[in-house]
Amino acid sequence: MENPESQSADHLDWVQHELDIITNAGLKRFRKALNFCPDGSIVYRKKKLVNFASSDYLAFSKHPAVIHSARKALHSYGVGAGASPLVSGYTQIHRALEREIAQWEGFDDALVFSSGFGANLGTISALVHPKDLILSDALNHASIIDGCRLSRATLRFYKHKDCDHLQDLILRAKGNFRKLWIITDTLFSMDGDHAPIEKLFQITLKNDAMLILDEAHATGVTGVDARGLTDTFPAELGWKSRVVKLGTLSKALASQGGFVCANKKIIALIKNKARSYIFSTALSPVCVAAARTAIKLINKDNSLRAYVNSLSAYLRSKLLDMGLDIGPSESHIIPVIFRDAEKTMRISKSLLEQGYLVPPIRPPSVPENSSRLRISITAFHSHDLVNDFLLKLKLVLSQN
Repeated sequence: MENPESQSADHLDWVQHELDIITNAGLKRFRKALNFCPDGSIVYRKKKLVNFASSDYLAFSKHPAVIHSARKALHSYGVGAGASPLVSGYTQIHRALEREIAQWEGFDDALVFSSGFGANLGTISALVHPKDLILSDALNHASIIDGCRLSRATLRFYKHKDCDHLQDLILRAKGNFRKLWIITDTLFSMDGDHAPIEKLFQITLKNDAMLILDEAHATGVTGVDARGLTDTFPAELGWKSRVVKLGTLSKALASQGGFVCANKKIIALIKNKARSYIFSTALSPVCVAAARTAIKLINKDNSLRAYVNSLSAYLRSKLLDMGLDIGPSESHIIPVIFRDAEKTMRISKSLLEQGYLVPPIRPPSVPENSSRLRISITAFHSHDLVNDFLLKLKLVLSQN
């Protein structure tokens, strides 16, 4: 028998080959080991940086009340849940959070997952049947796309926000499927624009379909009651019987985990079929407690989200004045599109040297030839800081 140690390592050449392809395309990813500061800035290689890469939109991760709740839960429950929700990981505060989310969102019931990705993956694959048809926005998040694929349903992509194209795809397919599902992000994570959800709901009604909306980046920041774009829906529409609404605890709520709101029967079905719920350890009670307090803070005071939206509008206007391409952004997520991946990387690196962490986003996270810097505005940022950033950006662009 041949000694395994004498065998060549050539059987791993395929790994290096794929890594080389990624590297040569300028798409290799690297992680940064960071330290977090109380003012929302970060330290990287002993250098303090302004963080324009965070989804902690309302700065709640450092809020004393949120931290106090997390500490209290830590002492009462320990660090982790210790089991999946259907075994022994589901506690009284998990149920309290689900009730509070459902009440806040105005739905019959809610279900909390241990991650936002898991919420999308589990919800879509649990509800959608292989004989169904999914119509998905072309720029939906990867977790939505993976959930659609896992369902084994027929999947069609409609052009970004193009309701005419969506209706055309439905007309071509009508009668050939058990059920139709329209799925979209409400606030798109790379362009910062809004989905036309009222038009999408009308198409949903017209075609006896169901509508799944992912409010991950809108929850807590967008809408009259900070519940996202669905705050624009009139109550008399009766829209909640046809809508499954997804959200996250890990962005504006500054915790971790995801959730889904829907009719009680739909939640019961997800609870019994979603593999990412059934087979995952329940969300840590520490995160549950933090999220509960964040929701209370949002309901109590709208000044932080108003500030974030105002500062975002200010930065968008200044970037446009500089002649930069910010795409269709209308939110606290602001791309600065350079298209060329290498140029984008250079500018991001130069801004890092100037004290600003602004992540470069390249394919496959965005379509080909649309590489960009992605700026996230949070309550940690000030007008003075934004003005300084604009000066540094002008300097960097003059050198690139």
